[in-house]
Amino acid sequence: MFFRKNSAPAIVTGIAAFGLLAGIVMSWPLWNAGMRNTFPCLPIWGGYLLKNPFTGVWPAAFLVFFAFLVLVRPAFHWLTGGLCICLLLLCGIDLNRLQPWVWFYLLVFAVVISGRKVPDFNIAVALRWLLAAVYFWGGFNKLTPYFAEDNFPWFCDAFSWSKPAGQFPQLGYAVALLEMFFAAGLIWNKLRPVFGWIIPVFHGIIVLFLWKLGWNLVVIPWNVAMAAMVWVLRPPRSDLKTEPGLAPRNTVAIPAAIAWFTPLLHFFYLWPHPLSWEMYTNTQPEATFYVESGRLNCTRDMDDMWSALAFDHHTRLLLDDWATKELHVPVFATENTFLRVGNYLDCHVCPPEDRDSSSLFILRVDRWDKSAEQMMEIPGKKLNNR
Repeated sequence: MFFRKNSAPAIVTGIAAFGLLAGIVMSWPLWNAGMRNTFPCLPIWGGYLLKNPFTGVWPAAFLVFFAFLVLVRPAFHWLTGGLCICLLLLCGIDLNRLQPWVWFYLLVFAVVISGRKVPDFNIAVALRWLLAAVYFWGGFNKLTPYFAEDNFPWFCDAFSWSKPAGQFPQLGYAVALLEMFFAAGLIWNKLRPVFGWIIPVFHGIIVLFLWKLGWNLVVIPWNVAMAAMVWVLRPPRSDLKTEPGLAPRNTVAIPAAIAWFTPLLHFFYLWPHPLSWEMYTNTQPEATFYVESGRLNCTRDMDDMWSALAFDHHTRLLLDDWATKELHVPVFATENTFLRVGNYLDCHVCPPEDRDSSSLFILRVDRWDKSAEQMMEIPGKKLNNR
């Protein structure tokens, strides 16, 4: 094996670097803004950026180079640190790059870097807790009718043999509970050998269904990477009696704690949805840009995009459809980013005489009550103040 002589934490680092590289390749326009035709960069300091040297190919190429070095030399912490710095800088230039899988890999790298003077077994424990957080919150956040009654049947529609299962929302809730239980399967020593097999099979099923549906394929490397990490961190049965305690210790516990506790802040609107392990829940806010006339004042590329994706007599555009088509990832779903993209569209798409009739509609949902959906409208005049 490529990482045969490395420790388990180093192997996990190499897997994370490989998963990151694969994700970057599958979403190249996200990282190399020069490959984009219409979608702007959304920097962390506000507003939006059009094409410039900081959004072109060289920063993205530098990131790929660093990720490859970490893949080849996963035990070199200074390389991993350099990769994290490069990744954070690029995410700061465009928040859409801060996808859930990117956030996950950053936390994995943070665990390993913070464990430079920590025994490998403590690093491995922290990595298990990090993975457990993703599974616990990933399952808990699916305990909603938006998953069990909407997304779960949609997944089941991928194959004729699985389609009947989608008629039973109870199975959707059961899948969510099973995913939550994966956390216990990773943390408890006696359960880990069994779940070391079950969890990779679970990810294999997800990959199969995503491939068949042809949807959000960029997360396939993430699923493969998580399955491989679980396998690497699964100890032989002979090690169960000698392995130290269950909880991570020292500095390596900090990134794992971040993975566990930041999703709680999301319930108080203090943490973004994309970083709260809300995969496939269908509870994310969504935004639609509206122009009453359906007329455009823009480039040929923008006109082609609008013609391909706009609906309702070419008067409405779902921002998620636009990001998925051009960046190969969903938009970073926060109201702040929606407003900035709406401002960009209002300034670069709408003819001046139509800006009084443009609006941005933001849909908010209550995860447990489908009847409590709210639609907020922001007129074009207010978008211009962003």
